Amino acid sequence: MAQLTYEQANDDVLGALRPPRRLYWVVVCVLGALATWALALWIYQIHMGMGVAGINQPVAWGIYIGNFVFWVGIAHSGTLISAILHLVRARWRTAISRSAEAMTVFAVMTAGLFPFIHLGRFWVFYYILPYPSERQIWPDFLSPLVWDVIAISTYLIVSVIFLSVGLVPDLAAARDRLEEALGPRHPRSRFYRTISLGWSGGADQWRHYGRAYLFFAALATPLVVSVHSVVSWDFAMGIMPGWHTTIFPPYFVAGAIHSGLAMVLTLLIPMRRLLHLERLITPVQFDAVARAMIVTSLIVCYAYVIEPWMAWYSGNIFERQFAWWRATGWLALVYYSLTPLNVLAPLAFVFKRVRQSLPALFVVSILVNAGMWLERAFIVVGSTSHDFLPHTWRPYTPSWVEINITIGAFAFFLFCFFAFSKTMPTVPLNEVKLDIEREARKRKGEAAVGTARIERVRKSQGGVLAVFGDPQQMLAALRSVLAQGYRKVEVYSPVRLDEANCIMGRPRSPVRFYTLVGALSGAVGGFWLCIGAAELNKLIAGGKPPAAIIPYCIVAFEGTILLGTIANLAGMLIHARLGSPRLPACYDRRFSRDKFGLLVGCEAAQAETVRQALMGAGAEEIHAVH
Repeated sequence: MAQLTYEQANDDVLGALRPPRRLYWVVVCVLGALATWALALWIYQIHMGMGVAGINQPVAWGIYIGNFVFWVGIAHSGTLISAILHLVRARWRTAISRSAEAMTVFAVMTAGLFPFIHLGRFWVFYYILPYPSERQIWPDFLSPLVWDVIAISTYLIVSVIFLSVGLVPDLAAARDRLEEALGPRHPRSRFYRTISLGWSGGADQWRHYGRAYLFFAALATPLVVSVHSVVSWDFAMGIMPGWHTTIFPPYFVAGAIHSGLAMVLTLLIPMRRLLHLERLITPVQFDAVARAMIVTSLIVCYAYVIEPWMAWYSGNIFERQFAWWRATGWLALVYYSLTPLNVLAPLAFVFKRVRQSLPALFVVSILVNAGMWLERAFIVVGSTSHDFLPHTWRPYTPSWVEINITIGAFAFFLFCFFAFSKTMPTVPLNEVKLDIEREARKRKGEAAVGTARIERVRKSQGGVLAVFGDPQQMLAALRSVLAQGYRKVEVYSPVRLDEANCIMGRPRSPVRFYTLVGALSGAVGGFWLCIGAAELNKLIAGGKPPAAIIPYCIVAFEGTILLGTIANLAGMLIHARLGSPRLPACYDRRFSRDKFGLLVGCEAAQAETVRQALMGAGAEEIHAVH
């Protein structure tokens, strides 16, 4: 990536948005047909009742819930790659983070369908929502199923915001490219102009964007742990053999990341070739993902080994008999397939030759995806089909309706991803350019940074706009005009230049205060909601008070993340002046591609002096702004 130029990166990323070929439409139509068939079967199931599914007594949860857990797990790799690795400054994440974020959103959307499908009468879902009603019955915030709804909803909203905010600078680049190629009145140009929210790449916008994106990553990071921990508590809070264990939260989180990383390989290896992104998505990224999967496979292996030992060590007769049945009963074949698929296959990545072979990476990722789906279905079905009462033990076989709806869910996920890959930049262009700039600075050496308090150029004020091809020349020109006493300046760039804001002496972005107020409001609101519902219902069990503060921390935590994220978004939009598609009159479309602009506000009598100073600093073009 270091050898690329800004223009080459632009061509590679935005070139993928070209009108698709016939094969693309064939694949999309097939996926759409499968998803539509699944929708038809869901309608059929609603009409006929849940009897058309293979669910029986005692198996009240079938592969619908297994699918739910699987897809929530798939969603975790996006947050890991985009948020956590962004905080630790892992450079290898850059080229694959956008696709992982999109995968997260579509996986959560797919997962969210299955509670409705499993519910049967899905139109009564609002019973679980906390709203005042004549029934005076509020959800029980001590139930892990209620925690699930809150956690998944929060994860979906935060993931959509995180993806959307990261897209804004790249959508501006797509807008400018399409306006140059198709004209500003073309429907595609208008579409991208609207959703780019008036992004111009000004230094002030980059300042607020960079700070807000950092807070988005910080808020999204704990969701990786919290969301799948909450999902695991759907099982661990129960008393069924095989479920009631403290190992489930870390086991589920590690398994979620494991399956999510495998799905990243499954999707990105063919996408890299089909969209011609070989120069951006290199074997280095795939090697790093494979190394991460070695770690997660070892954690999953530890869980597989420790589970039967815990059953024996507990001394619980039900846990012991369940562990023995799991290894010898009708699910034994699935049980023995988990270790080869989820542990042994990815451990092949310890060999460098395997990690550097794209066919091998793709095959192993498919095996892991299959293994993790079987594991989720095994966890759900195993305990429910072999509970405490021997006379109720009964095997479970998914019906043709369940199987087809499951296939349709995979088709729906792939349909969304295919549609995204041809409508949105699948590689974060602004971060790729930032890496190019960092490499260039390493080679040239960093320039010293001075500070000077400046003012923003007013829209009604004239001035001089200089266009530069080199960011260091632009920064040098910025220092020069500031040294001459000009304080009304603005910088436009295709990449975040923190040095520009330092030179101009701009303070830290105030979006952090919005984030803090939103997070505190979410925490207080979460506790208020839970305690208010408990006091309203007055459900007293065993002489205990109706309010239980410790379980309510889960709801308060999710509220903290949710409102903190929304407030952070509001602060960024307000201070970066985003929302209107209108751009400054001096804006040049090349500022989103490979050029840098320096606007100096001055009187007409001073324009010639400023022009001479900018020409001496290496400006390629000088324009008067009125």
